[in-house]
Amino acid sequence: MSSRSIWFTLIGIAALVVAGSVLDVMEVDAAQYAGMARDMLTSDDWTRLYFRGTDYLDKPPLHFWLSALSYRLFGVSNWSYKLPSIAFAFLALYSTYRFALLHHGREVAQRAAIMLSASTAFLLMTNDVRCDTILTGAVITAIWLGSAFMEQGRWWQLIGASVAVAAGMLAKGPIGLVAPMLALGADLILRKRWPVLRDWRLIAAPVVIAVMLLPMCIGLYQQHGAHGLRFYFWEQSFGRITGENRWKDDSTVLFFTHELLWQLLPWTLFVLLGIWQAATSIAKRTRLNEYASIGGAVLVFIALSLSRFKLPHYLYVALPLFAVSAALAWPSVQQRWVRVAHLVVVALLAMAAVALCAWSLPHPGWPLVIILLLVALWRLRRSGLKGNDDALFNFTCQVWLVAGITLNAMAYPQLLKYQDNAHAGRWAAMHGLDERTFYGMQVYGPALDFYAGFHVPWLSDADEARAVIATGVAVYTDRQRYEELLSAGLVPVDVDSIPSYSVQLLGLDFIIPDRREQVVRQRYLLRY
Repeated sequence: MSSRSIWFTLIGIAALVVAGSVLDVMEVDAAQYAGMARDMLTSDDWTRLYFRGTDYLDKPPLHFWLSALSYRLFGVSNWSYKLPSIAFAFLALYSTYRFALLHHGREVAQRAAIMLSASTAFLLMTNDVRCDTILTGAVITAIWLGSAFMEQGRWWQLIGASVAVAAGMLAKGPIGLVAPMLALGADLILRKRWPVLRDWRLIAAPVVIAVMLLPMCIGLYQQHGAHGLRFYFWEQSFGRITGENRWKDDSTVLFFTHELLWQLLPWTLFVLLGIWQAATSIAKRTRLNEYASIGGAVLVFIALSLSRFKLPHYLYVALPLFAVSAALAWPSVQQRWVRVAHLVVVALLAMAAVALCAWSLPHPGWPLVIILLLVALWRLRRSGLKGNDDALFNFTCQVWLVAGITLNAMAYPQLLKYQDNAHAGRWAAMHGLDERTFYGMQVYGPALDFYAGFHVPWLSDADEARAVIATGVAVYTDRQRYEELLSAGLVPVDVDSIPSYSVQLLGLDFIIPDRREQVVRQRYLLRY
């Protein structure tokens, strides 16, 4: 790839991320974490975590620390909440590049970083910000620096890897240590790098990690006692495999198989080819430059698949390693069937972008999307497709940028109009309401608190509502409770309705306009 193409793509990705940073935080997790970070800033208690005033024992504190610090520096907003995680997402790109550069050269390194940045998952992890974005950046940084230390043996690499491991653990728990250990351990064993284990400087790693974890451990013990420490070091991660953790679902071990297929779109074919080529080489005992990427990706994938509770974003932590495998497989595009199959994937992506902005969620800018796609196609034809790998790679990136524009600048702003709790909370803040004048009746979501600026009190029924309703009071509720209030004689003087849909669980019934009314509910703002 030319330097011009690389910078064009990265600047385009950065612009997409900036556009996504101002979008409303999504429920459930992101909105909850955003509110908890604001509560941390307000209370100035940085060692204990609370959710709506009650003790919280689930995620470690780094995400909340960084978002609260960002609030202090820049004020409470959508983009200031997302800023620290976005920084870690770009750190993941840099570390992916440096890791691949260390073992495979500049061309593979550039492609790996671009493939990760121009992927579905990267757009989602910088939009719907959770702890996993920080974890992903920390883990691939630990793998890069740990691998560099194994190769070059420099002090700063060991200390940097240790700090990155600690950051991963502070972001999501022991997976921040396990994932780098699986990747580096696979490389150490398969390349027989046993002398590394005799380096006395390795003693510094657990010391650095322990020092960085100490404030969190003190807070856990003060707030939850010994159970807090056991939960963090065992139940929260390993307990999901043993069954000790309370979070369980009915997903199978194949859950992440289909997740991987779409999270690294439009590069999915090369991810699969990269895995196959690495597995074939290992089976034939052909020596690879490194085994951390394929070993870490596959072992982390297996570990996550064994968990009894799975969510799509759990896979983010392995995506940089899969991107390296995909970059190594890119030369396969010279084969005609691979080139044709990849073009089919890119064409489907382009058609999906047009359908989204012209049909599903119509936007006045949809002709621009078609124009940009036609320009990208013209540039591809001008460069010549056959035998021109760089032209096809650039074309894929350009189509992805157009798809990203469709999502972040056209589709998401319309989709988030259906996030009713955010709009209700913002409405309460705009009208100057507080916890004595604004209530939720059998309706709640973390975005309600975050945008209202306070913990919205809960009403169970009309009797509780009667006790608080007075002139100037507003109640946010659904259709059933609205009718219950009317039946109880509590008739509002003004009523506003808000369309409601769980935007983070986007499905076909919503995407197809003719079926949308079947899944969109109405919520009501009642003023008395």
